[in-house]
Amino acid sequence: MRHPVRAMVPVRSIGLLLSFFFAFCGGAFADDLVVVRQPVGSEYGRLIRSPAGCAAGSEIVRLSSDGTERVLTPGFIAACDPAVSFDGRQILFAGFRTGDRSHIWRMDADGSNLIQLTSGMNVFTSPLWIGSLFHLDDEAPTERIAYLSPGTGWFDEMTSGSVIALFTADLDGRHPLRISFHPRSDLDPDVLPNGRLIFPRWGFAGRGPLGARLSLMAVNSDGTDLMAFHDNHDGPPYPHSVRVGRDGRVYFVEADRSFPLSGGDLAYVTLRRPLHSRTLLAAAGNGAYLDPLPLADGGLLASFRPPGRDAVFGLYRIDPATGDRLELVHGNPEFHYLDAQELAPHPRVKGRSSVVDTSKETGVFFCISSHLTDRPGLEHLKAGTASTLRVIEGVAPVRMSHATRWSQRTLGEVPLEDDGSFHIEVPAGVPLRFELLDELGAAVARQDSWTWVMPREWRGCIGCHEDREMVAPNVLADAFVKPAVRLGQPEEKEEP
Repeated sequence: MRHPVRAMVPVRSIGLLLSFFFAFCGGAFADDLVVVRQPVGSEYGRLIRSPAGCAAGSEIVRLSSDGTERVLTPGFIAACDPAVSFDGRQILFAGFRTGDRSHIWRMDADGSNLIQLTSGMNVFTSPLWIGSLFHLDDEAPTERIAYLSPGTGWFDEMTSGSVIALFTADLDGRHPLRISFHPRSDLDPDVLPNGRLIFPRWGFAGRGPLGARLSLMAVNSDGTDLMAFHDNHDGPPYPHSVRVGRDGRVYFVEADRSFPLSGGDLAYVTLRRPLHSRTLLAAAGNGAYLDPLPLADGGLLASFRPPGRDAVFGLYRIDPATGDRLELVHGNPEFHYLDAQELAPHPRVKGRSSVVDTSKETGVFFCISSHLTDRPGLEHLKAGTASTLRVIEGVAPVRMSHATRWSQRTLGEVPLEDDGSFHIEVPAGVPLRFELLDELGAAVARQDSWTWVMPREWRGCIGCHEDREMVAPNVLADAFVKPAVRLGQPEEKEEP
């Protein structure tokens, strides 16, 4: 039965009736769910996340198909961001019981055997089970988790706080590794079947905070091989709430407002052609979607808030073929129900091998030919107009304040080979972008987004924004038979 949009707008005079109605709208999912139950706040139009990471009073709740709720995080000031293990037996989440900063915790599916995995003064959020990682000298693969943390020491111009970056660690929280190096914060990740992580990040380097857009990026669990997953040149500027389904789709929410937790429309891309398959599944109208959940039975749940000043997010079943809201399956006028996860086994993602060696300080970029491009407006590159590659480094401010901003400086320049190829060695773990210069030193093409290289990584590309659905040319580029040109020595760097 389709419920009218106004079904979740609470009317204070009939609050008891609505509470009865919400509490018994169940039976639309086979397995129990783990959800975040967040008290309705006083500010309209957005969900409030405190600097600690979780909204005050939020709880992790186990929700049965008959509508029964059981709080799994009693004693916590706030808890959020649940993630169910591949075998369905354990839950990662962010939360805090004392103090004012959230950490990553692990517990059994019934809330027992609670273990704190992170410590220190940083904030830790958005934990995720990501499969195993293997180095050639390891005795066996190591199971890893991922999470977000502002433990970077970098200043974020978008938020006037610390840059929030992606980290990975062992299942017990040891051996943390930072794997993203953007000058702006990353958002909640998910894991693809091949073990790569997908996450929203801010792009458009150098255009200032107001000119930025979110794009969906993919990266290996060791931080190598960062690539665009959904470039988002044409869609709404703020895709977020990424969820990978078992139906070959990656679902996400598209928002028009700069505060993405306000919610938006439901959209997806396919794993087969993520760069060219963006599809609007369900327009929210004056309401808002959040946190799509692809179900094991092929169905789809999502949090949805109808229009209205006092409206709250409830869980709705969505038709994945048409985008229709089929029914409200759970809600309560006093709470938002968010970030639902099926409490059941689900396919384990593939493990990843790694060449990263943290004892090293550099990595390598190489390109087959910068003459190759599929980007409109860069046809002149095919004629060989570019003769020099300039590598630009993002420089974090020495101190954090509202008056302090990121700067950029030239890491180095190197002549392109006659075939347009280059082969360079650069510092690892710093934001980098490229510019192509003509013979007079004028920029004929520039990279708008930031990238990086991990220690001992070899990162290659075909050309300047090449078509990644095409096979690379089968050639031995001129630059590849020569040693990499090392950039970034102290005497080579220009002042910001």
